[in-house]
Parts: sequence; C-alpha cells; structure tokens
Amino acid sequence: LDVVYPNFELEIYNRNGNLVYMGNAATAPFNGISNQSSAVSNDELPVGVYFYILKYNNDIGTQPVQGRLYLSR
Repeated sequence: LDVVYPNFELEIYNRNGNLVYMGNAATAPFNGISNQSSAVSNDELPVGVYFYILKYNNDIGTQPVQGRLYLSR
C-alpha cells in the first residue's frame, strides 16, 4: 500500500467509535494492538469487529474507502 499510495492514512475505530489505531507509511502496520493513548489501553485489542477509513491522499482525488474488519486471534 505504501508503494502505490505513499501518502495514505489509515484509521481504525472500535464499535463505540473510539479511534484505536492511526497509521501511515511511517508507522508500524496494524497488528491488533492499539497505538492511540485515548484507547482503553495500549495492549492487544479484543476480538471483534472494527471499522476502518483508508484515505489515499493522492493527487487524483481518490475518495476514502470505509469498511469493517474482524479481528480474530
């Protein structure tokens, strides 16, 4: 992703709408661990459904993509 869209931003939210991960090409990939201090803890996130917003931030104005993912251990 960071090769094709080097300016991307990825946000992942829990089911309560709290931001639990924010990343880009310079941050570690999402591995089920929160990187936000506003989350409940900086430990492993519980199994469940999370929602993401992927912003490409490219020059041709590609619209952000929204979706959901299921975190399983």
